[in-house]
Amino acid sequence: MVLHPSNAGRANVAVQLVGEFELGELIATGTVGEVFRARHHESGRQVVIKLLQPEVANEPEVQRRFVREVSIAEKLHHPNIVRHYDCGLFDDRIYFAMELVECGTLKQVLERRGRLPWREAVECAIQVCAALEHAHESGVIHRDLKPANLFLAEDGTVKVGDFGLARDLTSTRLTLEGTTVGTCRYMPPEQITGDAKLTGATDLYALGCILYEMLIGDTPFDGRSIVEIFEQHLNETPKPPAKRVRDCPADLSELVMRLLEKSPADRPASAGAVRGALVDILHGRPMHLVSRSPRALAADFAAATPPAQPNLTQRLHADPTPTYERAWPMRAVLVVAIIAFVGGLAAVVAWWH
Repeated sequence: MVLHPSNAGRANVAVQLVGEFELGELIATGTVGEVFRARHHESGRQVVIKLLQPEVANEPEVQRRFVREVSIAEKLHHPNIVRHYDCGLFDDRIYFAMELVECGTLKQVLERRGRLPWREAVECAIQVCAALEHAHESGVIHRDLKPANLFLAEDGTVKVGDFGLARDLTSTRLTLEGTTVGTCRYMPPEQITGDAKLTGATDLYALGCILYEMLIGDTPFDGRSIVEIFEQHLNETPKPPAKRVRDCPADLSELVMRLLEKSPADRPASAGAVRGALVDILHGRPMHLVSRSPRALAADFAAATPPAQPNLTQRLHADPTPTYERAWPMRAVLVVAIIAFVGGLAAVVAWWH
């Protein structure tokens, strides 16, 4: 532990250094780690420090998992993935420093707004696909993709973070075959059953769950227990988004349902193919689920979202406007029709008498 005097305030205050970073306020606490706001003591760069809890710092399994997360973060370099800066030891506790993304998470946006206009949902998913494409090409499967792990930057960039449960296909596995890890509402069937041969299709299913939630305001499967939710993932098919939300484009609804296919082989071939289809939908073109070059897709996406308009983060944090409504369930339509018919018949009978 290194303490340095700080010039902030009227009196000198001891500053705790973790590596080259001045430790700030505690942001979050988990069973394994603590997350702090921090800054580089020379450059002033704001970062996040993830530090192992003292109670588990010496447990070999926890150490291996933490080191695995650091090694995965080090090999991923993409603007849509939270950036890794440094790692080391602090009081015999492993830490690593990563990019601070200031504007919260998609989960916080959905908790406040309920659901999003389809264009904003598509823009968000396009950026997530770019991150997944890079990760999958690097041999990394996230395995815990969810709104809480999608961070919003001030410039409108969506960044995928928290690779704590990720699998690196180029390295040895830490998770025993047959075990289940992840978050139940976003977990594909093959992950639920503990399939050892996971692929990028695992993350695409989770992306389908996230897209569904952004469009509808609810996850495709929910229940009173994890077992109930798992049963739905394994055996049930959700109602297509276009049948629940009036303005959802047909191609977008179809794409979401393709992402939610039970068999990985029936889902789109890659994150790049999904990204291309989403760009087509954003442009109002017929959807094509084929791989295209990342550079061409980036240019196409930029053409669909000119920089003059408020960026995605600003629009997500703006007060929601009632630009669309949920589609009425058929039962409600029938009830309204019956009431109108009965009311009209009563009027005719009254006039006749």
